[in-house]
Amino acid sequence: MKKRSVFVGSFLAASFICASIMSCAAADLTPGVTVTADENSITGYTVTFVYENAEAESVDLRGAFTFFYDEEDVRGNTPETFYKPEEWANGMFEAGDESLVIPMEKAEGTDLWTVSFPLPCGHYQYVYLLNGDTENKYGDPANPQEASGVENGMFYDRSTFYVPYDAEKQSESIDFSFMAPREDDQTGTLEYVNYTDANGNPAPLGVYLPYGYDPDGEPYKLLLLSHGAGGNECDWFAGGSADYIYDNLVADGTAEPAVIVTMNNTIYSWDMEVIVKNVVENILPFVEENYNVSTEVADRAFMGLSAGGMTATNVLFRAPEAFGYVGILSGGAATYDMTTVDIDAVKNVKIFLGAGIYDFGYIMTWRDPDTFSLSALAPVLDSYEIAYQGIETVYGSHDWNTWPQLLKIAAEDFLWK
Repeated sequence: MKKRSVFVGSFLAASFICASIMSCAAADLTPGVTVTADENSITGYTVTFVYENAEAESVDLRGAFTFFYDEEDVRGNTPETFYKPEEWANGMFEAGDESLVIPMEKAEGTDLWTVSFPLPCGHYQYVYLLNGDTENKYGDPANPQEASGVENGMFYDRSTFYVPYDAEKQSESIDFSFMAPREDDQTGTLEYVNYTDANGNPAPLGVYLPYGYDPDGEPYKLLLLSHGAGGNECDWFAGGSADYIYDNLVADGTAEPAVIVTMNNTIYSWDMEVIVKNVVENILPFVEENYNVSTEVADRAFMGLSAGGMTATNVLFRAPEAFGYVGILSGGAATYDMTTVDIDAVKNVKIFLGAGIYDFGYIMTWRDPDTFSLSALAPVLDSYEIAYQGIETVYGSHDWNTWPQLLKIAAEDFLWK
């Protein structure tokens, strides 16, 4: 069984939404997040947040609730003008990471703070802020953050939930149904385990085994996923729903079943030499010993986002013999010393580049634009005649709206093709 649920609440048919929390019975205010099908909502759904805290003098909700149109003359940085949930219109898309702060009201006679508003389809992250303090953020105790629960393990720093797609009201917006938890039994399993890392310490891995996983059958393809700066082994599952994405793609027959492994690279202070050594000499042997995965280089892939994109670049240049596929998302090591690289070996690796259209990892127009962005890395690859699959762009910014879309594209059109 999976160790988490990204949805708290229920999908209920509703013909109304409370105009004011003062008019709602306290019994209707269930702590957590409730997503309600609502014919009066501009998106077809209304989301209600309820946070219980007897001591707080004020509570704010902060989350990825800002929406945009595609401004064709803007790329690389998120536009300054955004639309709030109540201003959403068909065709808009979400971008921005914890980018909107929304005050909550306290229901009279209770310790419950609440707010409701419409949201389109998507997988969202949120936190609570107390008493005007914007530095310290709190997850939702009624919808806990995912934690790996193993020795030296970490947790995702936000609570999450999913909103379904309304084919009529959201017809021109992104359908994120590929991130929805399945309602049948065609689901894989997610577990967190320890391995011994390059420093000789217990370190955490997240391991997804696809539906129907057979420990004695044909070996599975292997996909390693790296988080970005400050992230950990939980990010790609809690923030990116990588397990749910693969559940859906495998069930639909659009992606090949694979074992997915995540790790925590933050603990190495982004020392790329140590990280790549750890991946090749510690993580791969552990996974091959304990799971039914192929040992063929052509059956292995490594993908990473942001600082993980720099990690993926380092994996590509430092150990091109280790993986047949490398995905570099939202940032790469564009100033790597190419005189140290086995160019011929790198040319044997299939390479995927991807970012959001408003992603600074795509076209960085501020700090060190020639160091980090994919628009800087691509010409380096070109100069050495190293082939790659374009720069795939999606509607989003440097956030968890972008990376699940890129994982889906890579799974369906790139990996093991």
